[in-house]
Amino acid sequence: MRVLLAILSLLLCLPSAAPAAPRPNILFLLVDDLRHDTFGFAGHKICRTPHLDVLARESHVFESAFVTTAICMVSRASIFTGQYEARHQIHDFRTEFTAAAWDKAYPRLLKKAGYHTGFVGKYGVGNKMTEARKTFDFWRGFAGQGRFLDPKRENNQHLTALQGDQSLEFLRTAPKDKPWCLSVSFKAVHCQDGAKRQFPPDKRDEKMFADITIPPAPLSDPAIFQSLHEPLKTSESRRRWEIRFSPKLFQDTVKDYYRLLFGVDR
Repeated sequence: MRVLLAILSLLLCLPSAAPAAPRPNILFLLVDDLRHDTFGFAGHKICRTPHLDVLARESHVFESAFVTTAICMVSRASIFTGQYEARHQIHDFRTEFTAAAWDKAYPRLLKKAGYHTGFVGKYGVGNKMTEARKTFDFWRGFAGQGRFLDPKRENNQHLTALQGDQSLEFLRTAPKDKPWCLSVSFKAVHCQDGAKRQFPPDKRDEKMFADITIPPAPLSDPAIFQSLHEPLKTSESRRRWEIRFSPKLFQDTVKDYYRLLFGVDR
């Protein structure tokens, strides 16, 4: 099984034993709620991810990786610190990093090592982001979920495109005499909870996949659902299925998800 977690390139290298060796620049891209198999390089026949496919061919894909705690903010805290939940103690959406805990996070360690640091996108650990704001030299982060489309944004620019522009801004303005680390945390392909359209894509991609029929999911047979235990039939997962993946919505929802991913790849 091909598994790609916390996409896609954490090019974090240990310092060379030779003092004169240049330290690498680091670009860390994180895509939210990304399936392991929605890439061309993973054999997907519909998704279009040409740039990520090239990155995969030129680097390494971890095929046996798995997340230790499958919930948003806990995983983000683990990514920042390299620690299990039992160690970093971030259990909910409100808890902030303490100064002592953040002092062991990779952005802080790199900052102390002389790196120019930047953060773009969804932060996802608490809402105040106090320690993070003090660490990053370039900050374009936000608390909460953010919105893919916002009429207050210039030209109602899609959030994924905005994050791309902000990332380029960091690269243009980074000092030439220091190594840098840029962490980009895309909201895509996470849903827009509460919206009528749960995965709204960039307007440039609205017609993508219009002439394609998405095959049904392998476990979509109603008989499989009926065989589940009763609590599962009325769970939050079932409610979300009804507003996203019911037979009436399945084609549009999955195509929008693929469109969002194409926006990230762009």
